[in-house]
Amino acid sequence: MSPEDVITHGVLKSELVISLGTRIKRGGLGILVTDSTRVSCPEVNLSVEPDIVFLSKARLADGRAKLVPKSSGEPGRFIEVEGPPDLLVEIVSDSSVAKDTKRLPALYYAAGVEEYWLADARGSELLFRIHTRGSSSFEAVESDVDGFQSSGVMGCAFRLSREEGDHGLWTFDLGTKE
Repeated sequence: MSPEDVITHGVLKSELVISLGTRIKRGGLGILVTDSTRVSCPEVNLSVEPDIVFLSKARLADGRAKLVPKSSGEPGRFIEVEGPPDLLVEIVSDSSVAKDTKRLPALYYAAGVEEYWLADARGSELLFRIHTRGSSSFEAVESDVDGFQSSGVMGCAFRLSREEGDHGLWTFDLGTKE
């Protein structure tokens, strides 16, 4: 597997994690995890490590998703999420285009994931799309006049932007609108 691009993947992921994590923590909404978090849904043969995973308190409480304990049985130690999270985020890299845009959305939908976000900062245009469950597949949320897309899972709207920062490197901002 190729290493992630520092700016178009790593810096972008950091912005999403910081912004979403702050909202989730302040609202006591659940847990947000990233990097090497295994998510499985055996009934649809799904076993992946998404870029970002959000599990609401409600989803954990009703058992739709659960944290799988480590084999040691130590309290508070888990190795995997089994069942569909509320929200999964994938950030496209050169080696993941087909997986992130074609294969995974269908599997995430079949598993019961509520929202799927896709971000791609590799090209001249920044792509950020929130997808929600439709009748048979995920459907892209339309942007409002200000470019914000509503997230039912997070209870607000988001707009991702970027600008050139120091040394010509991109900086990203995940803006919110209540």
